[in-house]
Amino acid sequence: MSRLLWTFAWAGVAVWSLFAFGAYGLVDLIGGLVARSADALASDPETVQRLFGLLNALKNLGLTAIVVVWGLVSLCLLAVPWFFDRLAGRAVAPQPPRDPRFIDLAPDQYSRFDPPPGPPRQGPVPRIEPRR
Repeated sequence: MSRLLWTFAWAGVAVWSLFAFGAYGLVDLIGGLVARSADALASDPETVQRLFGLLNALKNLGLTAIVVVWGLVSLCLLAVPWFFDRLAGRAVAPQPPRDPRFIDLAPDQYSRFDPPPGPPRQGPVPRIEPRR
C-alpha cells in the first residue's frame, strides 16, 4: 500500500511540475512582452526606464512566486505518503539467508588464542638450506 501511495504522489508531483512549468513560461513570456513595450505607455525616456524596471520587477516577483508555490505544493503532495508511512510504521527488513557453514558468534562469545606464558622455546634454531 505504501508503494502505491508513493507512486501516486510522485505522479502528482510530475503533473504539478508540468503545470507549474507552463505557468512559469507563460508569465515569463507575457511579462517580458509587457516590460519591453513600456515605451508604448509613456514618451519620456526616464519614465519609460522606470516603467520597464517596475514591470520587469513584477515579472520576476511572479516567477519567484510560481517557483515557491511549486515547491510548497510538491512538498505537500509528498508529505501525504510520508505521513502514512510513519503512521503505519516501518516493517522489519527481511534478513538474508544464513550460510550454514558459518557460525555467528557475538563478540563476548569468542576470544583470541594467546600462547601460554612461560619461557621461550629452548634449543637451537634449525637452519634451513636453500633448494637447488
